[in-house]
Amino acid sequence: MVKDSFAGIVRDLSTDGRGVVQAPDGQVVFVAGIWQGEEVEIERSRRGKSTSAELISVLQPSEARRAAECEYHREGSCGGCPWMFVDYPTQLEQKQARLSKVVERITGKAASCAMLGASQTLGYRNRAQFKSDGIKLGYVAQGTHEIVDVTHCPVLNVTNQGHLSVLRQSLPNSGWRSNKNRQWTTIDIDDERGTPLVNQRQAFRQGNSEQNEQLRAWLSSRLANLPRPNAVLELFCGSGNLTEVIAEQVDVPVIAIEGDEMSLDVLSARNLSKVKPVRVNLFSRHSIVDDMPNCQSGIGVVLDPPRDGLKEREALKPWFTRTEWVVYVSCDLATWERDAAFLQSCGLDLDEATGLDMFPQTPHIETLSVFTRRA
Repeated sequence: MVKDSFAGIVRDLSTDGRGVVQAPDGQVVFVAGIWQGEEVEIERSRRGKSTSAELISVLQPSEARRAAECEYHREGSCGGCPWMFVDYPTQLEQKQARLSKVVERITGKAASCAMLGASQTLGYRNRAQFKSDGIKLGYVAQGTHEIVDVTHCPVLNVTNQGHLSVLRQSLPNSGWRSNKNRQWTTIDIDDERGTPLVNQRQAFRQGNSEQNEQLRAWLSSRLANLPRPNAVLELFCGSGNLTEVIAEQVDVPVIAIEGDEMSLDVLSARNLSKVKPVRVNLFSRHSIVDDMPNCQSGIGVVLDPPRDGLKEREALKPWFTRTEWVVYVSCDLATWERDAAFLQSCGLDLDEATGLDMFPQTPHIETLSVFTRRA
């Protein structure tokens, strides 16, 4: 391994929140814990074609830099909240600028997108997943397989901090030890569930209740101003977080599409009027062809997919070429940009893109967007 060090200016931030610095020989490296415009000293390590870089010191700090609220962030062991060292207004400015640049690329016009910030930047997480080897309990350190032993997490809400404290009382726990079949035990907590789930998958739920209400209010207001379709097709409906809003706002049938059986069971149990749950694996072309309801004209589409977005775009194209409008909630800016180009190819134009900060202290952006049929 060859190591060297150099000083440089952070010229940009990557999509995962790391600072972008150019070495004297022209190589670009990505470094955690630094901010745009700072002058920093970097240690670079090279082994063959692999390069990594770490911060040695901040020579000229940003005015936005602050002391992180989390001891694990300060010591560099946990990377779960990579922007905790930056004040919150600056975090929002960076997210707003990133979204605006993407919208400019999509539309070819200058854009300034709104960003719905959070009033609560700590203590907001309503659920979390821990890992344990029977001795330690916490999160996996970024870029490693090491468990950071966490006694307190500033982003957990009060209920979940209590869950963490109770879980730690059972350490050491022989039942959580790793073995040849698993590297560690996963333990999921949720402020709506009294007991943790051990090595069990839980149905999806937005991790920030306050910001989820902002999301639902945004959706309700946009649906109120869109033309009434003959039906609404909701893709990736999950257990009904947005389905409930759609059913309350529109007076037409709502066809809720989801591939996860557990989530559909939760949705069905809610007995929402006008809602018909249908199981379709939207990441499978065969399931889309075989299981999707008949394509009809004059529909509206609401979708909130996982990070992969619309992977089977061509299979879904018949529905998007007939829709009057699409409301797209995305948790990944790169896949949203890709899918926006697809929607444009289906004759739909981007009318609005608004950012929502679901996870303060991180580079994550939730994109709330509206596409309407081109005249």
